[in-house]
Amino acid sequence: MNAAVARRLLHASSALVLLLYFFGSQELLRNGLIGCAALAVILDALRVTRPAFGAFVTGLVPVFRASESTRLSGATWLCFGYALAAWFPHPAVTAGILAGALADPAASWAGSTVAKPSTNKTWVGSGTAAAVAAVALFATGIPLVAVVGGAVGAMALERWSGPLNDNLVVAPGAALIVWLLL
Repeated sequence: MNAAVARRLLHASSALVLLLYFFGSQELLRNGLIGCAALAVILDALRVTRPAFGAFVTGLVPVFRASESTRLSGATWLCFGYALAAWFPHPAVTAGILAGALADPAASWAGSTVAKPSTNKTWVGSGTAAAVAAVALFATGIPLVAVVGGAVGAMALERWSGPLNDNLVVAPGAALIVWLLL
C-alpha cells in the first residue's frame, strides 16, 4: 500500500473517535481529543527535532509528506480540528467530525484520479468532498438545510488554500455551520 492510500485510510478511520461520544460522553470525547492533540504535538516535536526518532516514526507509519519533515503533521492538525469541533453540541459535533474525517480523503482520492501529480486541489476532488460530506451528514438525521450547508462548508474549507491547514478547519467549520442551521 502506498503512502497516499495509507494516509487516506488513516484519515477516514479517524471518524472512529466518535465512539468516545457514543459509548462515553461528550466530555470524554473533548478530553480524549485534547489529550490526543497534546500527545500529537509532543510526538511531532520529537519527530522533527530528533532525526533518529523521526526516522523510526516514519518507518513505522510511512504516511508523512515531505513538507511535514519540519512542521506539524496533518494528523496533529486533525486532532486539533476535532477537539475544536467537540465543543459544539450534538448533532453538530458528529456532523463536523464526520465531514472532517471523510471529505478530505475522498477529495484526495478523486482529485488524484484526474489531476497531474503536481496539482494540489481539483474541482473533481472538491465536488467529491461535498458529496461524501453530504451523505455522511444526511446519515446523522439532521435537516436537509444543515446537510447542504455543512457539506458545502466542508467542501469550501477543504478546498481553501489559506494559511491554516485544512485538517484544522474542516471539522469545526462544518460543525459551526450545522449548528447555526439547526
